[in-house]
Amino acid sequence: MYPGGKRVGKEISKGIRLDEPRKIFIYTLFTTLTGITPIDYYETDETISFLITPSDARRIKERTLDLIRMLSDEFKKKVDIIIYSTNLEKFIQNLFRPAKIENIFSKELRNGKKSLLVKVSPWDRGKALGKKSYKLYRARYFLGKYFKIDHVKII
Repeated sequence: MYPGGKRVGKEISKGIRLDEPRKIFIYTLFTTLTGITPIDYYETDETISFLITPSDARRIKERTLDLIRMLSDEFKKKVDIIIYSTNLEKFIQNLFRPAKIENIFSKELRNGKKSLLVKVSPWDRGKALGKKSYKLYRARYFLGKYFKIDHVKII
């Protein structure tokens, strides 16, 4: 099952906390326009990334371009849609798309924290980081929240 208050493996995830008017506005507008309830979202100064289930991704493909343009105009930011996966490798590929992931290394640090090294080809490094490294920060947020990974680094 998926996050958003539902069971994920053996843990229950918290999903979106709608404790601010801005979060309620973004969540409600996305749900109203798309008919899809996002699992979570991540916002920066220039982008908003929505995390959705694979079954919802099939529903959104039919009108993706018009929908993304409409949401981008309404929020006055670039809108990304990310497909959630319980498989860590597939989820990482979805987070850093369109960059191609060559390899993923997981390390357990001395203090008990998990670290993830994502190897990307040199010519895809800019695609993997995104403008002002927003994809890296987004990956740290989602991976920390849903996979209990403390640190993510692109190599």
